[in-house]
Amino acid sequence: MALQNANSRIFHSKAGEKMIDKFIAKFTEEKIPYIKIKNKYFLENKELMELSKKLNCKIEAASLYLGEENETFKPSLALLEILARTSKEKVFLNDIGEIDFIYGRKKLGKRHIKSIQGNNNRKLVQNEHDENLGYCKIIDEDKIKNVLDRGDFLRREKNQKRA
Repeated sequence: MALQNANSRIFHSKAGEKMIDKFIAKFTEEKIPYIKIKNKYFLENKELMELSKKLNCKIEAASLYLGEENETFKPSLALLEILARTSKEKVFLNDIGEIDFIYGRKKLGKRHIKSIQGNNNRKLVQNEHDENLGYCKIIDEDKIKNVLDRGDFLRREKNQKRA
């Protein structure tokens, strides 16, 4: 399935090389069409681009948010979801692993992991139904380090309300 028809959290890049391309290449050979607005990446939307030209207006944000870069690239959960459609770089967690991962536990071991696929040390984290939960780094043959999970947004919101 072509993606054109149709998320550490940090990636550095060499001059001239887009960090988003480097991140995507870790998980799939598919190309994801995107546009860059300032330091943010969005899924390409040709209709919106044509409309902005017709109306002669500047776009500040567009379509589905894929991530942003400053000195590093930080993917969105939406980008991880898109990558999970075609990637073979995955870790599958059992029930307990899924809960611990989403609740932000930083390291998970053998008792949490159902299977590991692919050769890369960066993996998309999936539950037993192949639903994306985030992504991780392999730190040992049977241990992973949580880099970004679906609970991250809620934890950040909770912390902001306390401040």
